[in-house]
Amino acid sequence: MALLGLVWGASFLFIKRSVGIFTPLQMAMWRMVLATIIYLPVAVAYWSKIDWSRWKPLLIVAFCGSALPNFFFAIAQQHVNSSLAGALNALTPLFTLVIGASFFRMKVSWSRFWGIVVGLSGAMALILFNSSATVSGSAFFAFLCVLATVCYAINANSVGYYLNDQHPAAISSAAFMISGGFFIAGLVYSGGWTAAWQHPQGMEGLGYVFYLSALGTVGGSILYFWLLQRNRPLFAASVTYLLPVTAMLLGVLDGETISVIDIAGTLVILAGLYLARK
Repeated sequence: MALLGLVWGASFLFIKRSVGIFTPLQMAMWRMVLATIIYLPVAVAYWSKIDWSRWKPLLIVAFCGSALPNFFFAIAQQHVNSSLAGALNALTPLFTLVIGASFFRMKVSWSRFWGIVVGLSGAMALILFNSSATVSGSAFFAFLCVLATVCYAINANSVGYYLNDQHPAAISSAAFMISGGFFIAGLVYSGGWTAAWQHPQGMEGLGYVFYLSALGTVGGSILYFWLLQRNRPLFAASVTYLLPVTAMLLGVLDGETISVIDIAGTLVILAGLYLARK
């Protein structure tokens, strides 16, 4: 979990840098295409262990676990810093609980309920009073970060409920084999292929995206599904407890500033997550 927190926490910094070179759609498509290529030999190795009849939850893994959140964060981080994005991503366990209780028969205690209330209060403080942008400028884009965590929550519950007996590498690779053609078409349509070779910093941008694909998407997803299968979805999703700390520390190293409201809002979110775990 600590390793996953470091890998995913660093992703916010690489997203911020890559969208300075590519558009959000181009970055997201490059990330998904590179992940598909990396997953190809993995899919071949685990082909006999993949249950292709479960293609619907596998599509959820591909789009809710990777494609849509990546796109939302790419758009958002043109207007919010990586520290704020990492803090808001810590809402994932709270939404995992809400969606799990509503659609996947997860039991909800009073402490978990109050954890949801407290955590959402911290998120609202970060969105409305973030010091790095005006309220009108940051609220919508911060909301996109929150929407990405909803996608992650749907993914966590789906894997825990429908794919719990599948090998983690088989889940990830199968999802991208099903959806890979869509991402390749999206890369061409978005102009991402052309931008990589014509932009003066195209190769640098691909370096950032390669990190996001190889470690953030491929390595991170396999490790995350491994955690999901050995623990409850809420516990595995709590890896996001570590992301605000990682994202803020790396953000400071990258020249970002952290205000009192940033720290206070993150502490409130973490307090909510602590209650939600009980």
